[in-house]
Amino acid sequence: MATLQTAFISFHDNIKLDDENETLVEKREILLKKLKKKISNDAASYTSFNQGSYAMHTGIKPDDGDFDIDVGLEFNINKDDYSDPVKVKKWVKDALDGHTKSVTIRRSCVTVQYQENDEPIYHVDFAIFASNNADGKLYIAKGKENSDSSNKVWEVSDPKGLMSCIRDKFTESKDRAQFRRAIRYLKKWKSKKFTSSGNSAPTGIALTILAYDLFHVSKTYDYVSTGYKYDDFTALVNLVDSIKSAFTLTYDFDSDSDLYTISTFLPVEPYNDLFSKMTTKQQDAFYNKIVDLSSKLDEVESKSLLSEKCVVLQSIFGDDDFPIKSARSIIGSHESA
Repeated sequence: MATLQTAFISFHDNIKLDDENETLVEKREILLKKLKKKISNDAASYTSFNQGSYAMHTGIKPDDGDFDIDVGLEFNINKDDYSDPVKVKKWVKDALDGHTKSVTIRRSCVTVQYQENDEPIYHVDFAIFASNNADGKLYIAKGKENSDSSNKVWEVSDPKGLMSCIRDKFTESKDRAQFRRAIRYLKKWKSKKFTSSGNSAPTGIALTILAYDLFHVSKTYDYVSTGYKYDDFTALVNLVDSIKSAFTLTYDFDSDSDLYTISTFLPVEPYNDLFSKMTTKQQDAFYNKIVDLSSKLDEVESKSLLSEKCVVLQSIFGDDDFPIKSARSIIGSHESA
């Protein structure tokens, strides 16, 4: 029989980016082979690793169809020997240039964009690191080719430590799976409720770390089946309520009003506030969207029928991905509460 939990699992299956998406894996391997073959003899030796939401198993299918995968390249260099980190990024850019119509140096990575009929369909982001430093830390190359010198910097980074934090948050595999599902639910909600680009929306990593800090597993033991039953809806309600409570009312001098703000810090170096780039007004707008999400989830709880609950959840996550189910899985038939 269909339940709210089976509806959430179907929803998750619809939005989840497969951990081994064949197309992304294929493009990554082609690019790594080309990089190895074409990179300048002047370039230092390097090793590669997967990073980002794909590697942390928290990725979702993008609404715009532009799939991405993040790859880290650790160059065996001391950052102090390369005052201009963009020079190191150019080793990668120059080697991959011409593979597609667009290979660009962005502030935090080198991006290889694939297109079809002039529309982006997927891209690979290469983050460039210096690994042989006196302090034993990893530093990421920041800056674009035309940036002034003050914006071309090496910043301490610990992508592998971050991935370990997220992947190892829970020792029980099914607990960990619910944690990852909750992150994907938040990311899907964000994709539907924040339409503008720039810093007006919380980043995916900001939502991930909010979940890392605030998520609690929701499950009950079933003595009949002698196993745990997971409740994703309750887990999401509790997480959203915790996020709402994490905001504080702050006086904003620019608007001469009290606005809600939030901070959450990366659990590894550089330990930065992941909401620092959002303005006070943008953080307040985020708060209002979280309040609206909380109200919508309360509305779900107020509905008696499963199909009615699903309709409200569609208004949160989108008609295309969240299924409408009834207790009999047949819309239009008699449905018990």
